[in-house]
Amino acid sequence: MSAADLKDYEKLISQPEIAAGAGFNLVSNQKMLTEVAKRQISHPMTLGLRIHDHLAGAILLYEQIDQNGFPDEANLEMSYFLDPVYWNQGFMTEAADQLTQVLKHDPTVKTVNAEVFTDNLASKALLNRLGFEMTTTVTDPIIGRKKAIFKLNLA
Repeated sequence: MSAADLKDYEKLISQPEIAAGAGFNLVSNQKMLTEVAKRQISHPMTLGLRIHDHLAGAILLYEQIDQNGFPDEANLEMSYFLDPVYWNQGFMTEAADQLTQVLKHDPTVKTVNAEVFTDNLASKALLNRLGFEMTTTVTDPIIGRKKAIFKLNLA
């Protein structure tokens, strides 16, 4: 992704279905949302999902933070979103599967974790198809909704 994708990215994360699922609805104003979008687009592990040359979604990878407060490059967090027009058509499954296959060949990455709201059946099914295992459920401290934590062991 690049700065040229900013407007399309902002449009995606402003959609109510994406905003609520990814927490963008908690950003209080458009200027802050633009800054979040810029930061995410510039991150080297933010990958755009294009369908017919149109930015339709994204997968974001971040290093987990270890117990000492430092990034842990061996253990990644994955989040993703897709334009609702393309939901339940296999696009995100294909993209996330390709990404996890690449990560399986990276000897420095040991695990990938993902969090989904427990009522998001499609996302939970996607993670199960990719070989992720649900490890626990938690209540999101900000939103107050239950989330399922999934883990994919690569090592």
